Amino acid sequence: MKRFVSVTALLVIAAVVIALNATAATNKTTAKSKSITLQLVEKDVAFNFVDNPPRQGYNAPPLIGDQFAFTSELLTRSGKHAGFLEATCMVARGGVRASGPCYGTFLLKGGQLAGIATVLLNGNETTHVAIVGGTGAYEGASGSVLSVSRGENSSFSDDTFHLLIP
Repeated sequence: MKRFVSVTALLVIAAVVIALNATAATNKTTAKSKSITLQLVEKDVAFNFVDNPPRQGYNAPPLIGDQFAFTSELLTRSGKHAGFLEATCMVARGGVRASGPCYGTFLLKGGQLAGIATVLLNGNETTHVAIVGGTGAYEGASGSVLSVSRGENSSFSDDTFHLLIP
């Protein structure tokens, strides 16, 4: 019994030391990280819908397995070119409340940002994108993008990037 208590005490002490080191490492990383907010305008450039079998036609709600890809130009608020967004999406839940995951890359001056989002295809005008990494000036980036459509018939969205870069 005494040996069991000693082993348990050592395990507790080891767990506390590991937790303290992890907290210190997190604080060190956070202290060096910088927070960036970008406001960009997204303008639709190209879109292609892939109606996979069973084909239901373009006027029917999409089915599981249908896909689409799109490209958008990213502009500053004053209308200057800032980059591109290239993305592909797969319908994972079909019908009138269709949705699915989209994977995209924001190609910006100085590097790229990788994003993942679940998109609702029923006319939802707001999309929340998780930023899962980056390259170049955005190496190791995390954060999110809030993309708000300017309306159902508009080819523009307002994108607010909240980034944390180590």
